[in-house]
Amino acid sequence: MVASRYRLDASIGEGGMGRVWRAVDEMLDRRVAVKEMRIEGLDPEDARTRRERTLREARATARIDHPGVVRVYDVVDEGERLWIVMELVQGRSLEQLLVEDGPLPAAEVGRIGLSLAEALREVHAGGVLHRDIKPGNVLLENVGQRRVMLTDFGIAAIQDAKALTMVGMLVGSPDYMAPERVAGRPQGPPSDLWSLGATLCAALGGTSPFSRETTLATLHAVLYEEPRLPPEAGPLAPLLAGLLAKEPGDRPDVAAVTRALTPAAPQQHPEAPRPETRTLDIGLRRPEPAPDPEQVPEPVRGHRRRTTLVATGGALAAALAVTLALTLPDGDPRAGGPTPTTSRPPTVEGTSRPPTATLPAGARREAGYAWVPPKGWERVVKTASEVHYTSPDGTQELVAQSALAKDDLLATWRTSERAAHQGRDYRKLRLARTTFRGRPAVVWEYLFTLEGDRWHAELLGFDRGSRSYQIGTWYRPQAGPQARRTYERVKSTFTELGPAGG
Repeated sequence: MVASRYRLDASIGEGGMGRVWRAVDEMLDRRVAVKEMRIEGLDPEDARTRRERTLREARATARIDHPGVVRVYDVVDEGERLWIVMELVQGRSLEQLLVEDGPLPAAEVGRIGLSLAEALREVHAGGVLHRDIKPGNVLLENVGQRRVMLTDFGIAAIQDAKALTMVGMLVGSPDYMAPERVAGRPQGPPSDLWSLGATLCAALGGTSPFSRETTLATLHAVLYEEPRLPPEAGPLAPLLAGLLAKEPGDRPDVAAVTRALTPAAPQQHPEAPRPETRTLDIGLRRPEPAPDPEQVPEPVRGHRRRTTLVATGGALAAALAVTLALTLPDGDPRAGGPTPTTSRPPTVEGTSRPPTATLPAGARREAGYAWVPPKGWERVVKTASEVHYTSPDGTQELVAQSALAKDDLLATWRTSERAAHQGRDYRKLRLARTTFRGRPAVVWEYLFTLEGDRWHAELLGFDRGSRSYQIGTWYRPQAGPQARRTYERVKSTFTELGPAGG
């Protein structure tokens, strides 16, 4: 029981900032989601910053009363733990939907985009920036027209409040992070709209138009490359290109986005009052017919490029220069690893399918694979299909992920390796084709220096059918023999499960 009122039932999500529980409000007899923010074990300054950040998250979201934003009901402060009580959404996140069912038709994406644009109009009018719009933070309710909702304002900033400085932390997903945020420049509503554009592209094509095989390549693409718009975009392509303009002033505003998306969602219903309790089914609505291409305006603006600073994530200081970032290919242990995106959405009761593969004893199932991670290591969920584990002493990290197979993996990694040569202290040990359990694979092993510390990285990648899998590690050289044994042991337990985890 939390605050002698909220009875925790089951854990439904976990990420870098805490855990989310399905719970029952005993006083009002309704089901809720309770977000547990753990701050024990931190030094006083970190604990203070975490508490202020959590309370600001709750205040920012509680100020917004809109059907497209998850409602905050209550905040409970218990000293070493904070609890945020939220509306429980019965459904899946857009990220889970894409992993389990694949990309969506353009008409459905138009409807989702229109709902999100209308929610953002309300959010921005309240002086709030979301700052972390991505498929993992878009929830789709399992009823009727599938109400679309924004959640996890964990890094939202109230524009008239003093900004918090999260030393050593870049919160967010590079794939969906606006160029000005990556560069450390001022942000505003156009930054959220850029992330909306990347999210809608992912809904159409399965991934962000800036997703690359490494964190470095992703950051470079966000800053300097044109977006790879999905072929399925069709009449939505001009709007998406405008939203993804490099300069904030070149992007359409939320009113223009709403006008452009309205023809793509002809069956959109007016906003209805939000019930406090309801019974939900698990049906999914069939998509509407494709929109008329002539009805979609073309808010396409010029793109300008700018030399900027690159921020890297994890537990390191943010805002490393491009020249330093180039020494950090896929295996940067504090740069988020390969293609970092999101933790599992906090207010979703997800659905999953039972595994069909024979799993080793103690295996933990993820989206698309299972493995046996070391006991006692810190688990961080980056996306529904990418998970990291860090050793208690911080000298080793393990990562695994699954995604749709694309280009030849060796060719992609060679491109990233060439970029790494532009930096300092990178030394390739090997980058070549190999085998894993008797089938084709690619291995990339190298050394690099980060903030004066030397690291050893090894990545293994392979394709199985339409899916691509990666499992890797990076460790301090002094942990070498034991780190190698740990990696080999965990790698031996890796089991592919397919796109739906079963």
